[in-house]
Amino acid sequence: MQRKRSGLGLFGFYAAVTLVPIVVLGLLLTRSLRSDLEHGGVAAAGTIADSIARSAIGPTLSGDTLADGPTAAERVALRNAMMPLLTNGDALQLRLRDRVGHIVFDPLVPNQRPTGPTDGEVVEALSGHPVRLLTRINADEADRAKALGARAIEVYTPVFAGSGNGNALGALEIYVPYAPIAASTESSYRHMTILLTIGLLVLWSVLATISWSVTQRLRRSAASNRRLARVDALTGLANRTALAEALSHSLASAHDRSVSVVVMDIDGFTQINEVLGHENGDRFLRHIAEQLTAVVEPTDLVARVGGDEFSVLMNGTDRRGADLRLEKIRWALLNEVELGGVALAAEIAVGRVDGRSGDDPAELLRQAGVACRAAKHAKVPLLSYDSALEGFDADRLSLVAELRHSIDSEHLVLHYQPKIATSDGHVVGVEALLRWQHPTRGLLLPGAFLPAVESTELILPLTDWVVDAGCRQAISWLEAGRPLAIAVNISARCLRDPMFPDRVLGALVRHRLPVNLLSIEITETAVISDPDRAASTLRRLSERGIKISVDDFGVGYTSLGHLHQLPIHELKIDQQFVTPLISAPDGRAVVRALVSLGHELGMTVVAEGVEDDATLAAIAAIGCDIAQGYGIARPAPAEVLDQWLIERRSAVPIPTPVNSLA
Repeated sequence: MQRKRSGLGLFGFYAAVTLVPIVVLGLLLTRSLRSDLEHGGVAAAGTIADSIARSAIGPTLSGDTLADGPTAAERVALRNAMMPLLTNGDALQLRLRDRVGHIVFDPLVPNQRPTGPTDGEVVEALSGHPVRLLTRINADEADRAKALGARAIEVYTPVFAGSGNGNALGALEIYVPYAPIAASTESSYRHMTILLTIGLLVLWSVLATISWSVTQRLRRSAASNRRLARVDALTGLANRTALAEALSHSLASAHDRSVSVVVMDIDGFTQINEVLGHENGDRFLRHIAEQLTAVVEPTDLVARVGGDEFSVLMNGTDRRGADLRLEKIRWALLNEVELGGVALAAEIAVGRVDGRSGDDPAELLRQAGVACRAAKHAKVPLLSYDSALEGFDADRLSLVAELRHSIDSEHLVLHYQPKIATSDGHVVGVEALLRWQHPTRGLLLPGAFLPAVESTELILPLTDWVVDAGCRQAISWLEAGRPLAIAVNISARCLRDPMFPDRVLGALVRHRLPVNLLSIEITETAVISDPDRAASTLRRLSERGIKISVDDFGVGYTSLGHLHQLPIHELKIDQQFVTPLISAPDGRAVVRALVSLGHELGMTVVAEGVEDDATLAAIAAIGCDIAQGYGIARPAPAEVLDQWLIERRSAVPIPTPVNSLA
């Protein structure tokens, strides 16, 4: 009811405010209208006077001056022409004046000689500026002795003798009665005022109607926005804002009861999106929302607080009761749903925190999130919040922040692991592997910081640094007469960046490095996350001569269709297939199949994880082209690798630079 009154009040205020300018506009328009009508009446009187001067007065005159007044014959003719006008009321007064303004003829005093003072208005009329004045009879200087008469329009108009050619003899002074003009003006004024008033009222009504309609739409829109601001559009559940408000209310009314906040993260949801598509991913989220809503208590609130994160606010329960509710939730989420022909059930990591009256709602939500991420990281189904868990997120965020500053410093380094041809043992290239020489933690391998970075935009400048540093080292080896092709690893986010190929090619140009000395290594999941965009990026690189390699092949989701469609030149068999090659006989068949597949597709095949000479001999016998692993050499800085090459005394074939961008 209050909102309705508020809407009516807004409309009433607008109606009142708009009425004021409408009224002011009406007053201005009516005043302007009256002024225009009055000016029109004066102009009409001037037209009448001009017509009388031309048709009635001028033809009676024959001389070229009126200095001595009209002749006797002219006086008779003038009186005969003027008296009917006076008698009929077409004119209240008529006088003929000479060029300087003396009265030379007055039909009421026909024999009077030129008299009266000069008149500047005559001179003005004769100079081409018509004189038309709204005045009264006897207001003229020549009539000051007489009482003022009726309102009239005084007009001075030039008089020409005969046909009207030549100079004006003088001017006709005529007083046209204003009463008929005033009556006509007043009638027109009333008529126009009524029409104008009706028009303005219609305009105001239209504006008021539009205002009411807009007010109603704004009210409905505001109500909808208030609802949408608290509801998740995909699932229809409460969102984080609504959850925070509900938690605040629950804590305020909890008194001695506890309130449990649960945050759940779906394990493997990213893979569902990547493999089955986002539409099926959305269906899976709606399925989870339905399962949660079906099993929680009426007093609980279910919310979606992130992409694959859900939360449940449990009111008025003890720890044992909360545990039982969570168990019901976990069992409900085991119900499978078929998506894209695949039956899926939700596996979740759960973080939980208990709060009481006086606790900070935002802090409780944060703590539940910390517990959930720690549970997911530790691969346990449920963790309750403990301050000891804070180190997990804090450490991760700290690493990302420090790495952001280390990109522009000298703390990042590349180590290089050689790759050899299985046919003769020659070193055919190296893989560039990132290391972080942390000021306090020592040398960090990628596993210590890359997982945290890959979910942020920081991965783009970090990859750019790796490409640039790899090109710089490759050109250094080339200039030293030891050309080594360098492979750098690229994340999925880089493949989705349309400017990434330009930056890679720019690095080649900047360092004048031949394109056959740089290759790009991608993972299968990087391709499947966005196949179309990844294919576009890879084609742009391949068309310029850069080789593309699929790393860790066999453990991801790349289909044979993708392998055939993408410009891939090399397959790297994951070490989990290569390492047990000797100890597990069945493993030899798997590796042989992967090698055969790569060769059938016209690709070079690389075996990773070669730990000893026996494994190297086995993959060579199978037909694998290139080997890489600790059994050959561990990743090392460039200067250490140089010494290793000297000690190995391996003749490195010098490839002919092709398609140089330099």
